[in-house]
Amino acid sequence: MNMIPRILSLILLCAASTLTAQQSYRGDLSTHTAEEGRWVDSVFATMNLDRQLGQLIMLRAHSDRGADHVAHVKAEIKKYHVGGLCFFQGTPEKQLALTNEYQALSSLPMMVSMDAEWGLGMRLPDHTISFPKQIALGAIRNNELIYDMGAEIARQMHRMGVNVSFSPVLDVNNNPNNPVINTRSFGEDRYNVMAKGYQYMKGLQDNGILASAKHFPGHGDTGTDSHYDLPVITHDRARLDSLELYPFKALIRYGIGSIMAAHLQIPALDDRKNRPTSMSLPVITDLLRHELGFTGLVFTDGLEMKGVTNHYSNGEVEAEAIMADSDILLLPESTPAAITAIKRYIAEGKITEADIEKKVRRILLSKYRLGLNRLTFPSPRNLRGELNSPEAYSLKQRLFENAMTLVRDSEKLVPVQPKARGKVVTVHIGQQSPTPFSRRVDDYVKTTHYSTSYKVSGADRQRIENAVGEGDQVIVALYSDGSRFLEKVPVGPEVLGLLRALDAKAELVLSVFGNPYSLAGLDGFGTVLMAYSRDDVAQDAAAQGLFGANKINGRLPVTASPSAAFNAGLETSPAFRMGYANPEAVGIDGNLLDAKITTLANQAMSRKATPGMVVLVGRNGKIVYEKGFGRHTYSRSSRKVDPSDIYDLASLTKVCATTLSIMKLVEEGKLNLDVPISNYMPELVGTEVEFLTLRPILAHRAGLRSWVPFYVETLNANGKPSSQYYRSQRTGDFQIEVAEKLFMHKSYVDSMWHKIYTNELPNEGQYRYSDLGFYIMAKLIDQISGLTVDEYAARNFYRPMGLETMTYRPLRSFPKSRIPPTENDNYFRHAQVHGTVHDMGAAMLGGVSGHAGLFGSARDIATIFQMLLQEGNYGGVQYLRPETVRLFAHRYADETRRGLGFDMKQLNENRSMNISPFASEKAFGHLGFTGIAAWADPVEDIVFVVLSNRTYPSMNNNTFGKLDTRLRLHSACYESIMKGKSFEGRGGFGFSKAP
Repeated sequence: MNMIPRILSLILLCAASTLTAQQSYRGDLSTHTAEEGRWVDSVFATMNLDRQLGQLIMLRAHSDRGADHVAHVKAEIKKYHVGGLCFFQGTPEKQLALTNEYQALSSLPMMVSMDAEWGLGMRLPDHTISFPKQIALGAIRNNELIYDMGAEIARQMHRMGVNVSFSPVLDVNNNPNNPVINTRSFGEDRYNVMAKGYQYMKGLQDNGILASAKHFPGHGDTGTDSHYDLPVITHDRARLDSLELYPFKALIRYGIGSIMAAHLQIPALDDRKNRPTSMSLPVITDLLRHELGFTGLVFTDGLEMKGVTNHYSNGEVEAEAIMADSDILLLPESTPAAITAIKRYIAEGKITEADIEKKVRRILLSKYRLGLNRLTFPSPRNLRGELNSPEAYSLKQRLFENAMTLVRDSEKLVPVQPKARGKVVTVHIGQQSPTPFSRRVDDYVKTTHYSTSYKVSGADRQRIENAVGEGDQVIVALYSDGSRFLEKVPVGPEVLGLLRALDAKAELVLSVFGNPYSLAGLDGFGTVLMAYSRDDVAQDAAAQGLFGANKINGRLPVTASPSAAFNAGLETSPAFRMGYANPEAVGIDGNLLDAKITTLANQAMSRKATPGMVVLVGRNGKIVYEKGFGRHTYSRSSRKVDPSDIYDLASLTKVCATTLSIMKLVEEGKLNLDVPISNYMPELVGTEVEFLTLRPILAHRAGLRSWVPFYVETLNANGKPSSQYYRSQRTGDFQIEVAEKLFMHKSYVDSMWHKIYTNELPNEGQYRYSDLGFYIMAKLIDQISGLTVDEYAARNFYRPMGLETMTYRPLRSFPKSRIPPTENDNYFRHAQVHGTVHDMGAAMLGGVSGHAGLFGSARDIATIFQMLLQEGNYGGVQYLRPETVRLFAHRYADETRRGLGFDMKQLNENRSMNISPFASEKAFGHLGFTGIAAWADPVEDIVFVVLSNRTYPSMNNNTFGKLDTRLRLHSACYESIMKGKSFEGRGGFGFSKAP
């Protein structure tokens, strides 16, 4: 290796394994501090002309090219002392390794740049996060989000050893056919472009990254791509001043650190034929430097581009750009030719050495402010994990959510509300389902999906039209062609014909995942959502917005047609449906949460406490964790647990069916909590329970026994079901299905009720958890409403809320494969209990009771509890009045644990804890015998669900309880909350958060 030049004695060498806080970047290079001046002077003093000229060069660098490319870059660094690198495609790991390797070769740290308009994903798309393109950002009304994106991109660039982001794009795109800017622009409005460009710049520069406004003086109104030829813009100076130049002038005033000069021919500014603005002294010196007062760095656009190379030779391009007063030559085709030509221009007097000195001093001052007065080597350790952080993903999600634009909704179809009659159909044009959009739609409504290409065949059209009936709801997703800058959505005659046919039969909602200019072909349709991109996150955000989980409030950043004009966009209110986000979006450390839950789940399964489980966590109305563990049984061949599996909910039935139904009847005035239940059930007159009232029954204060083992007296001497009471198939009066191939004589039901009504009240006036009161309440619901508890709950809650899995007797609707078995019963049914209720008494009532019998998935349970957190409102429908929810989910008088129907946090320290000790005293929910728990906490706005079949193969296995698995899983939610941060949420029970 060559002797280290004397200049390195002025530079602090350090191997940085972690990133430190970054100072903000000051863009004005016309002034400096004394310390900055000393450093610049000392470094410049070591430079001969060759080293000075090297600082003007910024080379192309790739991390996906072979050894020859790497050798070429190294040779140029060593021979020409180049001042910078611009990285393109590759992988983050390889790029960082090369950056460190190249920096180690350089006598002065190089300025490393990237095109990162939508983040590192612009150049490393398969490996790093791509944020929304600027056209989508142009739709966002909250410009602080743009700042946040700039700050996050700055963080990622520091982690990669990158110093310059060639962003924001300040081109005002007012040409729908612009082939190279288009979706890269914030839109057609100069104020919107300026405001968002400013926030983006601030986010970068406040966090120590040099921003670069491009493409000066404005590339928005051209149909030519300067990569291939020199665009000509014929507007006069007055027009340029009022529109194209406006954002640049504003950001110059506000401290933009650099500007990229475009390859454009603009006769109003320089009338020389084929004279690119990047090589124009009237544009760079007279206009940009003198008239606009810009004092930062000027980068040329890429000098390999045909916009300049078609008209100028190697070296001449670079020399002319330097003579025009550009500072840094980006991607010269030939470094030696560039340096030779510049030296020739110096010799000819076209460029002076004083001109070069001025540029080099600007570059050195900029390097100092970027921290390049010292050489750093970022660590490769956990690089990809730190780049693609959950917080970055959350930001991307928020950006797309805020960009969603409801262009029009003449029939008021948004938010989409599934109807009692008619079905929901989705049609995907340009992509085959399933897509992220179709999968998220499935989370809200049972849907049939169809797909076709943009050249809709006759057979496809007929198939789709035949699937749609009158009154159906049809959601059509139109996907872009995936083109890099255009993202065109090709709406042709075949597509329009299909859309018109569907619109004539059904309620039609269009979602456009691509360029907003594509809206021009959709003027005839009444409900259109613009989603801007076919990115997976955009698709997810669109579905959540359409179904009301997220507010839609974007505005079109361009005009596509009279019916899709700039600033068009309706604002929707959230319909209070559960949404989906990653944990960091709601203030939970997702990695910590997953680690804790996974550890606890694996511990329980390894100890044979349960063969599997599902855990769901929601916060602020968003499901942020939903994961299945283990299998349906301990057999390795059994099915793996899926988060959508349907479990026997045991005593969760008490709140998710019976209590809900009682709440509804009370608020309708059909039931009174404080009058004897015999007022509603005359058959109770003269029985032990005649004078019981609902309030103490719900709070387990009625004195009833805990339970009655009804099944015992129906067994024969061998402990098997007696033929007096059972048959193996339904026949005659043996009609009650207790289990598969086991039918009970219906007369025994009367015996069961007689035992309940005539049982003494041994615990009168005391707390005693009891199933018997909930048996009675199920019969009460039937008597008052004319509907059994299963049908009443389904009609008033499950079906209108779109809860697909909440049901009694699930084998009527679902395959057994979705339902984990509950127990291998060797004491009553002498069979595997699988898809029929485990509770013996509920089974003897045919599977429907008030205390047990309900089955469901974690997501549907969470939805019920979210409705309760939202004080009875879900999906824009008020299922229960707020005062009703408050009444029932409030602690019973003088009770340390129970509300009305609901379990609550045990406040008596002398009794065992039923819930996480970190939960608030307002938390409510219930446990279930089969290994179930569901809790809602209005203070932290958390919904927690765990489902298991811990009773398999035997209910006598109590390891699940001894390990306190449910409580500890619940605690993991609270332990994972990121302290000291505020997050958006939706309040309940008077617990308000920022809207």
